[in-house]
Amino acid sequence: MKWIRRTLWIVVLFLVLFFGWAVAINNTPLGAMLTYLPIGWWLFLKRNIPQISFNWGLIMTGVICSTLVLVLGNCFLSALYAQIQPGPQPGEPLRKWRWRWSVGLYASIWLLFLIAFGATGVLRHASWLLSYNQPWYEIRGLSYRQLSGADSAVGQIVIDNDQDFEKTRQSILAVSTSWGSANPLCEDYNIILYGDSSNRVATYLIIPRNAELLAKASFAVSIPEGSRLVKPLSDLPKLLAELDAKYPIKVSQ
Repeated sequence: MKWIRRTLWIVVLFLVLFFGWAVAINNTPLGAMLTYLPIGWWLFLKRNIPQISFNWGLIMTGVICSTLVLVLGNCFLSALYAQIQPGPQPGEPLRKWRWRWSVGLYASIWLLFLIAFGATGVLRHASWLLSYNQPWYEIRGLSYRQLSGADSAVGQIVIDNDQDFEKTRQSILAVSTSWGSANPLCEDYNIILYGDSSNRVATYLIIPRNAELLAKASFAVSIPEGSRLVKPLSDLPKLLAELDAKYPIKVSQ
């Protein structure tokens, strides 16, 4: 029966690793926890150890003090142990206090100090998290993907309507949501359509409305049959002036 039990454990381990890996590679809070909790300490050390500077004078002082404490402590404990132990039997030597006992006791004191230090840190960090009124986890690059998703949605609408200006405008008003948002597209973004003399969409701008996306200081500009770019908001006034002078039709929605 041992081989059956061993096979079952192997299957369970394989399933845990398979589904755990599938969740970890997804860009979700649960995936982030599975990815960063086991190795987060290594990322922390990799980021902070190069910034550490060593005070060698203080380190040498600590080594000298630790040596003195060990030597004096071992002498004191040796004398104390010789006094408190019962008298040896005839023919038996007197037991002596060993150096390894002193080193072990000294290391135990430091270990207790580190445990107390770590427990205090965990308690303070947990208290800080409980009183923190912001999200504990933020998906990096979400704002860029939202802007890119809105750009793709508008681009698809332009293609579906064969770049007809009025049909594209009406379709954009009718679209319900953009990627990563539950709001209507025009609630999250100010979409500016530019049309040429043939009443066809020549280009469009997608400018975030909400403060979270505006904080990223970027907007999207797309030219059908051309390129799609995400540009900094500092370029917006100049680009608006150029497009206003170039195209006769403009609608903001």
